[in-house]
Amino acid sequence: MSAENFLNAETDTFAGIIKGDNKFVVPLYQRDYSWDERNWSDLWLDIETNRRTKSKHYMGSIVLVSRDKKKYDIIDGQQRLTTLTVIMLAVVDIINGLVEAGVDVEDNTKRIELLINDFVGKKSLTSLNYENKIELNESNNPFFSTYLTNFRNPINIKSEVNSNKLLWKCFNYFKSLVYEEVFKSGDVSSLIEFVEFISDSLLFIQITATDDLSAYLIFETLNDRGLELSVTDLLKNYLFSIVSESDKSHIKNIWDVTINHVTYASFPKFLRHYWMMQNGVIQEKELFKTIKRNVKDPKSAFQVLNDMSEVSEIYSALGNANHTLWDGNDKVKKYIRELSLFNVTQCYPLLINANLYFDEDEWIGVLRICSVISFRYMVISGLNPNSLESKYNDACKAINSGMANTARDVFNIVKSVYVSDEDFERSFESKSIRTKRSAKLARYVLYTIENHLSGVNFDFEYDNGTLEHILPENPSNEWESEFPTDIEENFIYRLGNFTILESDKNKLLGNRDFFSKLEGYKTSRYELSKKIGFKTWSQDNLSIRQKYMAKQAKAIWSLPYLQSIS
Repeated sequence: MSAENFLNAETDTFAGIIKGDNKFVVPLYQRDYSWDERNWSDLWLDIETNRRTKSKHYMGSIVLVSRDKKKYDIIDGQQRLTTLTVIMLAVVDIINGLVEAGVDVEDNTKRIELLINDFVGKKSLTSLNYENKIELNESNNPFFSTYLTNFRNPINIKSEVNSNKLLWKCFNYFKSLVYEEVFKSGDVSSLIEFVEFISDSLLFIQITATDDLSAYLIFETLNDRGLELSVTDLLKNYLFSIVSESDKSHIKNIWDVTINHVTYASFPKFLRHYWMMQNGVIQEKELFKTIKRNVKDPKSAFQVLNDMSEVSEIYSALGNANHTLWDGNDKVKKYIRELSLFNVTQCYPLLINANLYFDEDEWIGVLRICSVISFRYMVISGLNPNSLESKYNDACKAINSGMANTARDVFNIVKSVYVSDEDFERSFESKSIRTKRSAKLARYVLYTIENHLSGVNFDFEYDNGTLEHILPENPSNEWESEFPTDIEENFIYRLGNFTILESDKNKLLGNRDFFSKLEGYKTSRYELSKKIGFKTWSQDNLSIRQKYMAKQAKAIWSLPYLQSIS
């Protein structure tokens, strides 16, 4: 990047940047205000630590693009500049309170005027509202300029978007801290000293570029050198840097559709999965550079954004069994719910491609393949999911190329990660699930076996039955002969030690001895309890019962592709 792409790069104070007649604009494509109490707390700690030691504090880099003589777009740094402005507003509001209380009215009024002119903006001669030095994006600026910089209480803060709620919370957070920790003596000079520290001792490297692409390259370079920026920020800034000014509003609209579906926090994972749909497995750290090599002009920028927006709703729905896309399709909801329970996302690129290219029955077949394989491979056998992702991606690419056209084709590609009946049964026979952290998963397993045995369709999430530990979690002394204290922990959470019981019966039986519990089990509506079939509960009988459950599980979680998918 040539030197003429820079206007300057220099160290400056907050006052040096914000004072004067310059105007700083947050471009429409930049994200909303997002700092929260964790960020505010870190900033406050930095300010107070350095203020006590009278030290300068480095706030990092800000990247600007010069639009005309006194107007700049903020490419990086809007969260910090906005928050520091809000701190200044909090100080002004405290001094406003002094004026309203009749304290040193003339001098405090002058102080307010100076602070506003230096750090906030100037009043319009026509509206008498402040014309701010910082103009936030379209979501935040109306709220910021109407309420915060004009010291008005919001009419209904609950109805505001979350980023505006954060701005309001930020103002009150710092106003409270300044009042309690800076102005505690009631001496206005302490506020002046605080303002002077903020303005003169907080240092930035201000980097000003002449155009968007140059600013983006600076932004990327800073990231390579340790600035913690997500692939979301990098990609968004890059895409906006290579399109014309007139196209930016269109790009933003398409971008917003995608983000609204997948959320900002989930975008990096979505982006990786989107890229893998056509291009194979890629590590997140290589993702941005790879996309950048393939997206070099406005046409390809629009293409990749359009493609992402088209699959973003499906992607979002894969993590939500109640999404409207699945309305009226109970089979799909069942498998989506299972994948969510198993915390499985490795199959998402495959599932999106199957949804796009297969008819509904074949798509449901692929869903079932992913659910059953995930249960056998990860939930019960505890194997490394990396191999799953590689195989799923092979199938994904086969769908893309037209080599796989049915669920059976997909299974033939991924069958090497389908745990064999023998291995699955052996793993199930010894499986434990800690109900304190995975009660929902344990309920799913028990209820699925119960439904298989009884022919009833109890819902593991909504049925009012409870998970019963036959050997109780807090066993009484009567249990010690069969399960000595030093080993009982090894048996309490074994699947063979679980059953399902009506809540009133479960509460009544508590941690009683097995003989007393058995009478309650016999009257249960659940087959797993009615047919326990042992007169005593021992380590051997628990293992026998779990082996029986493993045989049921082998039949339930199976993919009989020699016949057909159901």
